[in-house]
Amino acid sequence: MSGCGARWFAVLPDSEAGSTAAGLLRPLAARSVQHASGRPWLLGHWSADEVVVGEAGGARLAVIGQCPVTAGRLNRLAAGLGTGVAYLDRIGAILPGSFHAVAAAGGRLRVQGSASGLRRVFYAPLAGTVVAADRSDVLARLTGSGPDRQWLAARLLDQPVPHPAADAPPWQGVRAVPPGRCLLIEADGRSRTARWWYPPEPELPLSRGAPLLRDALATAVAFRVEAAGAAGTAGAAGTSGTAGTTGPAPGIGCDLSGGLDSTSLCFLAHRHRPGLTALTCAGADESDDDAAWADLAARDLPGARRLVVSAGQRPPQFADLLRSAGTDEPNPGLRGQAQVLALAGLLAAEGCRVRLSGHGGDEVVWARGAYLHDLARSHPHTCWRHARAHRILRRWSGRSLMDMLLDRRDYGTWLGDQAAALTSPPGRDGPAGWGPDLRMAPWATAEAAEATRALLGAAAEDARPLAGSRGRHEAVALAQTAGRCSRIDGQVVAGTGLTAAYPFLDDRVLETCLAVRLHERTTPWRYKPLLTEAMRGIVPDAVLRRTTKADTGPEVSAGFRRHRGELLALCDDLLLAQYGLADAARLRAAVAEACAEGVVRPALVQTLATEAWLRSAAGRTGRARAPGVAGPGTVRA
Repeated sequence: MSGCGARWFAVLPDSEAGSTAAGLLRPLAARSVQHASGRPWLLGHWSADEVVVGEAGGARLAVIGQCPVTAGRLNRLAAGLGTGVAYLDRIGAILPGSFHAVAAAGGRLRVQGSASGLRRVFYAPLAGTVVAADRSDVLARLTGSGPDRQWLAARLLDQPVPHPAADAPPWQGVRAVPPGRCLLIEADGRSRTARWWYPPEPELPLSRGAPLLRDALATAVAFRVEAAGAAGTAGAAGTSGTAGTTGPAPGIGCDLSGGLDSTSLCFLAHRHRPGLTALTCAGADESDDDAAWADLAARDLPGARRLVVSAGQRPPQFADLLRSAGTDEPNPGLRGQAQVLALAGLLAAEGCRVRLSGHGGDEVVWARGAYLHDLARSHPHTCWRHARAHRILRRWSGRSLMDMLLDRRDYGTWLGDQAAALTSPPGRDGPAGWGPDLRMAPWATAEAAEATRALLGAAAEDARPLAGSRGRHEAVALAQTAGRCSRIDGQVVAGTGLTAAYPFLDDRVLETCLAVRLHERTTPWRYKPLLTEAMRGIVPDAVLRRTTKADTGPEVSAGFRRHRGELLALCDDLLLAQYGLADAARLRAAVAEACAEGVVRPALVQTLATEAWLRSAAGRTGRARAPGVAGPGTVRA
C-alpha cells in the first residue's frame, strides 16, 4: 500500500457494518482472511509467512508477525476460545517471538500487540463500527484524519514525550491501544481496552536470571534463523568482503557492530547458521573502536560471511532527509535513515531475508539511575554504595542526587509539575526521578508550549506509572521507547523487502530481564552484567570484556555540516511554523549554531524529523498542512 507502508493489516468485526468498512479497505488490500461467517476479518498487505490462522468451530485465532507457532497448534489453541476471547491472555503469555494476536469468537473481537510496544494497535470509527489496524496512517487515510496539533507540539519538547502521551498516534480521530493492553470490540460495535500484561516483580538474582535470558534469547534467535530459509554455502572460514560482494544466499543477516548486544545475537545465530552474513560499519572517526571489536568477534565466527561497509561506502548522516520512507509517524532515527535503507538494500542483495538487530538491548538488559530510588527504600546500605559510585562516574551533584532519592511525588503529580514548568529555565543536571525534566525547545512558540501543557496536564489527571516503583517504571518505559523506535525502523527496512527482527524486544526476553533485581543487572562497576553472564560460554571472554561504547558524535556532526544547505532549506516554508508551533528563524539559527559548534542536540533532530514527516504526510494524504494551506494531493494506492 504505497503511502501507508509496505506491510499492514486491519481487523474487522463480523457484522454488516464490518462488511461495509471492508468495502472501503478492499481496494487497498492484497490479502484477506474471513470470519467463519464468510465476512472479511483481516485485510491488508503481508507476506505469506507473516500470518498463521487457527480455527475451531466458529472461533478464529491469528498470530501476525514473528512467531514459531504452527497452524495445527493454533487450531488447538483456538478451541480454548470457546465463545469468548479472554483465553488470549494465556496465549499471549506463552508464545515466543514478536507478534500481534487477534481472536474472534462469539461475535467479539480481541486485538493485542506486544508489551514492548514494537507491535502496536490503533483503532478508529468507520462505517458505523470500529476498525483496528497495526498502522495509524491506514486508519487516518480511511477516516480522512489530519495530524493532531497537540501531538505535533509535544514533539518540540527537548526530551522524548513521556507516558502516557507517548502512546498517542499523530492523527486526529485515531486512537491507540497502550502497550500491555488489548482492544475489545463487541458484536454491536462498542469498544474498550483492557490490560492483559503486567511486568514481573524484579525478584531473581543475577545468577538465576542470566541462564533464563540465555535461553530466551537463544529461542528468539533460533526460530528466526530457521524461518529465514535453508542455509547457503559460505566462503572460507573467516573470509571478509566489502559492499558489493556476491555469493551464495545466507538467508539471515546479523548486525556485527562490535557492541555487546548485536555481537550476542550474531553468536547465537551462528550456532544454527554458520554461513550467515555479518554486517559491520567501519567508523569514520579514529576514536570509534566498534570495527576493531567486531573484527575480534569475527575471529570466532568460522564460516560467517563478513560484509564490511566503510564510511565512504554508505550515505552520510542526514542524507536524503526529505526522502519518504512511508512511516506512520516521525522517525526518531531520521539522521541515519538513508544509511538504514542502504544497508538493508545491501543485505537484501546478498540474499538475506531477515536482519537481526541488537536494537533494544541497551534498554532492556540494564537500567538507568531511577533504580536508586527503589534501592534506597529496600537496601539503603547498598544504595549508598551504588549512589556514591554513580555520582563520581556521572559527575552528579550531591544536591541533585539527594533531591531524587528523597522525592516522594507520585507519577501524576510529577507529570503535572513538568507540564507547569515547560518554559522554566533548565533544572540542575543530575539523575532523573520518574523521568527527565521536560522543557520546550528554544524554537517552540508560546502556542506550542500551551498545547503541550494542555496535553500533558490532561494526561496527568489520571496518569498511572507503568509499574509500582520508579526504577521499575523507568525500566518498562525504556523498553517501550525502544519498541516505538524499532517499530519505525522496521517500517523503513520493510520498504527494501527485508524483514527486521529485534529479539531483545520479544516479550519473553523483556520479561526475563525485568524479573532480575534492578541493582544486580545495573551497577556502576560492571557493563551490562546480566547480558555478559548470559552469554558466558557463547561469546568469547575477550569480547565480553568490552566496557566501552563508541561515540557517534563526530560522524553525526560531520553529516550535519555536510548537509547544512538542505537543513537550512528545511526551515523555509516550515510546516511547523504554519501550524503556529515553531519559529522558523530561531530554528534556522539553531541549525547554523549546530553546524558551527559541531554539537547536534537530540531535540533538534526530533524537530527536523517531525517536519520531514509532516512534509511526507502532506504528499501522501494531502491532510498534513495547517488549515488554509493547500496540500499537494492525495495518497496514491
